[in-house]
Amino acid sequence: MIAALNLSATQPEASEQMLTIGRALGLVQEWELSLAAFDKAIELDEENAGAWAWLGEAKQQIGQSGSVELDRALTLDHTSVIVRALRGLYWSRLGKYEQMRAEYALAAEFEPTNPAWQASLGDAYFKLGDLTSALTAYQKATELAPTEATYWRLLANFCAENGIQVEDIGLPAAQNAAQLAPGDPYALDALGWSYLSSGRYANAEQTLSNVIANYPNYFSAYIHLAMTHLAQGNRAAAFNQLTYVRDIDTGGAYAALANEMLKQYFP
Repeated sequence: MIAALNLSATQPEASEQMLTIGRALGLVQEWELSLAAFDKAIELDEENAGAWAWLGEAKQQIGQSGSVELDRALTLDHTSVIVRALRGLYWSRLGKYEQMRAEYALAAEFEPTNPAWQASLGDAYFKLGDLTSALTAYQKATELAPTEATYWRLLANFCAENGIQVEDIGLPAAQNAAQLAPGDPYALDALGWSYLSSGRYANAEQTLSNVIANYPNYFSAYIHLAMTHLAQGNRAAAFNQLTYVRDIDTGGAYAALANEMLKQYFP
């Protein structure tokens, strides 16, 4: 928030200042406050397409539709990558993945050197079941940002999750991510998962155990470690990992996943 306030102070337009503050409030999940900031940005400049788009996002975050605001943003600036990206999120939440793909394809066309749009395209293609196009998009993201661990990690996770070219593409991508960000649990978890998917169970167990030791609240690693134990036939260890996540991540997505796995493997 301090950084956002400092940045907003350098912006000459009052509407853009409020937009910057609203986005920062959204990053810390203060969506009610961010909505007020976006409303103020629009009050100061009704032609601010970004403010309309972010207002639509804020409304979705608090359980409203946001579609009117997103349509207004598109009318004001149909070439804005922010407008297209936020509309992509909107369609994704509705499960309308072809519309999602179209939005991110336009964002990538308008801003061809931004790897984020390629990664988002990869996600859209994945949700559409077009794994070949998804792989190409994720690879394109790494080509655009070869020194950013995030895109190598996304590529590795895609390969591991779908069992696609894990040896040739996925595992090397995970190794790149871990090398670029050796202290990042997301990258290290991706490496462990890639080891698991490639059948390197000892490497997977060691890597994922290290993640858990250093980041005890990173529940994804527990899930992948449980999967590793199951692959090794160590049901007791897998059961312990899954019950721990179920009991600690109360009401969370990983608790739900752990509970599903417990029902499947330990009926």
